[in-house]
Amino acid sequence: MLQELTQYLMDHPVILGSLGVFVLLAVIGGWYVVAHHLHAVLVTMLCSAGFVSGILVFYRGFQADLRDLQIIGAFLIVIFPLVYHQAIHLAKIAFGGAPSPTARGHAKRAGA
Repeated sequence: MLQELTQYLMDHPVILGSLGVFVLLAVIGGWYVVAHHLHAVLVTMLCSAGFVSGILVFYRGFQADLRDLQIIGAFLIVIFPLVYHQAIHLAKIAFGGAPSPTARGHAKRAGA
């Protein structure tokens, strides 16, 4: 099957070139996100994982009629969005308090 796919891509250079451009743009976009927004991505992933685990613990406590698991799950459901909001707010202050010169230039040209 890999050989058939390779033969197909060699027979259709436009598709091969389009696939190459797509992969190149995906790599550039991935590099940009990792280089500039890694903190926000990690905070988002960790807080959403904690929120979903809270939902799972709450559901298991409800299903097994265990009051302590329900309380722990409800606590996790409430606390992780608060942690997320606070972490993003602090990151905005720490990493991006003032707009960049490029952003100010765009705003000035747009008349804002």
